[in-house]
Amino acid sequence: MEQKVALVTGSSKGLGRSTAIRLAEEGYDLVINYARSKSKALEVAAEIEALGRKALVVKANVGDVAKVKSMFEEIDAYYGRLDIFINNAASGVQRPLMELEESHWNWTMDINTKALLFCAQEAAKLMERNGGGKSSASVH
Repeated sequence: MEQKVALVTGSSKGLGRSTAIRLAEEGYDLVINYARSKSKALEVAAEIEALGRKALVVKANVGDVAKVKSMFEEIDAYYGRLDIFINNAASGVQRPLMELEESHWNWTMDINTKALLFCAQEAAKLMERNGGGKSSASVH
C-alpha cells in the first residue's frame, strides 16, 4: 500500500497541530508548516515521528506566493506526492479600526485568503499525479 501524505498549514500549534497529530494517528505522513516558531514545529514533528509516521517540517509564510511554491517543491522532492491539503493557517492584526494600516490589511488578506488559492493550486498539481486527493479550508 502506498503511503498517504497530508499537509496542514499552520500546524505548529493550535487546531493545525491537533489536526496533524490526528492524521498521523490515522496513518498519514505529514508536512508540518510554520511561519514563526521552528521549535514548536519540531515538537509536533517529534510527536508524529513517535507515532511511527514521517514528518517534514517546512518554514513558509503561506501569504507569500514564492514561499508557497518553494514549500510545494520541497514536498514534491521529499514525498513525491500529496493526498490531503488542509488550509489552516490564519492571522490578523488586532487593533482598533482607525489604527489599521494598509500593511495590516494586506497581511491579513494574504494569510487568510491568498494562501488558500495559491496553496490549493499547488496542492492540486501534486494530487493530480496520484489520482486525486482532498483539500479543506478551516475558518477560525
